Amino acid sequence: MRMPKPKYLLDRVSRLAIFLLVTGLGLPSVLPSEPTGTLVKEACYNAIRQREAKSLWSYRVERQEGNHIILEQVIETVDLPVTHLLAVDGHAPTVAQLKEEDDRHSSLLKNSAGQSALKKEHDDDSKKMEEMLRIIPEAFVFQDQGKQRGLEKIAFHPNADFKPKTYEQRVLHTLVGTAFIDLQDKQIARISATLAQRVEFGLGLLGRVDKGGSMNITRTRLSEGVWQVSKEKIDFSGRMAIFKSLNRRKYEQRSDFRPVAPGTTVAQALDEFEKNGSAGSPKTFRQ
Repeated sequence: MRMPKPKYLLDRVSRLAIFLLVTGLGLPSVLPSEPTGTLVKEACYNAIRQREAKSLWSYRVERQEGNHIILEQVIETVDLPVTHLLAVDGHAPTVAQLKEEDDRHSSLLKNSAGQSALKKEHDDDSKKMEEMLRIIPEAFVFQDQGKQRGLEKIAFHPNADFKPKTYEQRVLHTLVGTAFIDLQDKQIARISATLAQRVEFGLGLLGRVDKGGSMNITRTRLSEGVWQVSKEKIDFSGRMAIFKSLNRRKYEQRSDFRPVAPGTTVAQALDEFEKNGSAGSPKTFRQ
C-alpha cells in the first residue's frame, strides 16, 4: 500500500534504544564483586553474534496509522522486511487498495535501485546499532531491584560521566526507566522508559526532542533463547530541521510468528504473498 518512507532521527533513536536496552539489560543480576563492564561487553558480543545468524521471521502486525488501524503480514528477507496489507479498520482491503498493493510490490521487485537504497538504509542502521553497543557500559547505570514472578527488575538511568558524541547518543542518554528480565533465558521481557529532559540541537535552531517522550516494549519468547518484540508503543515529539514538526507516535502489536527459511529473497516473499492472497496467512517457508 505504501513504499517505505525515509526515517527521521526519532525513528532511528527509538529502534536503537530498543536494541540497546534489550541487549544491554539482558544480563544476569550483577553481583557486587563482578565488574559490570565485563558483563555488558559479553552481552553485546552475544547480541552481535546472534544478529550475525540473521534468522528471518514472518508475522502479522497491527499498527495505528493516523485514525486507522492497519493489519499487515510481514516477511523478513535477506535484504529487508516486505509487507502486505491484510485489513483496514477490521475490513478486508478494497479493490483499489489491493491494486495499490500489487503496484507497490511490482515496483519494489522491478526497481533494483530502490531496493538497493532501502537495503543500504537497513544495513546502515544495523551497523549503527552495533556501533552503539560499545557505549552501553559508559552511557547507563543499572540497579537491580529484585525479582518479580520469575523476572528480574532492573532500573537504569544516564551515567553523568558519559559524553555523547552524536545526536542519537544525546537522545538515548536521556532515557530513564525499568526493565524486566526473564531469568530462564536472561532476556528482556518488558521495558518502560521516558526521556528525562529536553534535548536541543544547535541551541534549538536545528531542532529539539521534548522532555517526557516515552516508549513501552513487550517481548515474547518464541523458543529457547529466541525472543521477538510483540508490542511497541512509542510517543516522542519535537522539531527537527527548522519548521519540520517531529511527532513520532507509534503503536504496533505483532503476533503469529513463524520462521522463514534462511536466504529468503524479496522476490520469494512477494511470490508467497501472491500465492496466499490478501486474506490468507502466508505459509512458513521451508528449505
